[in-house]
Amino acid sequence: MTRLAVFDVGGTAIKYCAMEGTEIQRQGETPTPDPGSRDPKPFLATLERIIAELGPVEGVALSVPGVVDVDARYLHTGGALTYNFNVDVTEWERRFGLPVEVENDARCSTMAELAVGNLQGVTNGAVLTFGTGIGGGAVVNGELFKGSHLYSGEASMMYFKTPRRDSELRDDGAWSTACSTTGMCRRLADAKGIEKCDGRQLFSWLEAGDEVTAGVFREVCDDIAIQIHNIQCWLDPERICLGGGISRNPLFIEGVRSAHRRFNAELPYAFPEVELETCKFFNEANLIGAYQHFVRMREKRGA
Repeated sequence: MTRLAVFDVGGTAIKYCAMEGTEIQRQGETPTPDPGSRDPKPFLATLERIIAELGPVEGVALSVPGVVDVDARYLHTGGALTYNFNVDVTEWERRFGLPVEVENDARCSTMAELAVGNLQGVTNGAVLTFGTGIGGGAVVNGELFKGSHLYSGEASMMYFKTPRRDSELRDDGAWSTACSTTGMCRRLADAKGIEKCDGRQLFSWLEAGDEVTAGVFREVCDDIAIQIHNIQCWLDPERICLGGGISRNPLFIEGVRSAHRRFNAELPYAFPEVELETCKFFNEANLIGAYQHFVRMREKRGA
């Protein structure tokens, strides 16, 4: 069985482990080097250090944000990571001296849920993961769907209004700016008149009955419900799984379900209530999916 160094690269942290089959070993986390930098050296040095620490491995599997051509092993975009735009991953192979396979983070999550998670047996479904941004993945006719230009599932790039070019937010008007975990916390901080907060504080205030937090949370859930409706109109999924660290708190899935029902109740016509579930693997989904992707791609390449 292949033992791999597996990475889930996010906008704020890099999760990693050694993995052999379904067994996760030596799991850890480290801060992601400055996402706004154009210099890839600190990022690659971080990966290289961790690979050495994990011990003997036969390859490197990565889950990353952005638009990824898995066949060409090329990163067209890097999401929030500026240094991962227009990257030839074969250069990483030469540096590490190991085979490397890379896939979009949300598609890794979707792959894990489809194979051994809460999308098993689903013909048409989707995954939405909430974190620094919003990732997505679609399952059509029982298979992971990528689209003609590899943009299927790029939920962070969905807009709900025309962006203002003079905005301080780089993606003003984008769904992720408003409804990712980061976006939700920004909205709450603005409402409370404080500099910042995080997801743990948000749910702590919500559980304590704080009215300002409850109001912001309801607004965000309503905004999520609108986009779920739009996804239904195009994909008509039977189930959508919500993931990311925020989904560990049952208040999140309950809030989105309630918002979805409220939205449907206001429609002038009958519309199905899609099954909304949490992802089975939460923060480990991308690691599991990256491992599975590596194994499948090496088989496909005949390696």
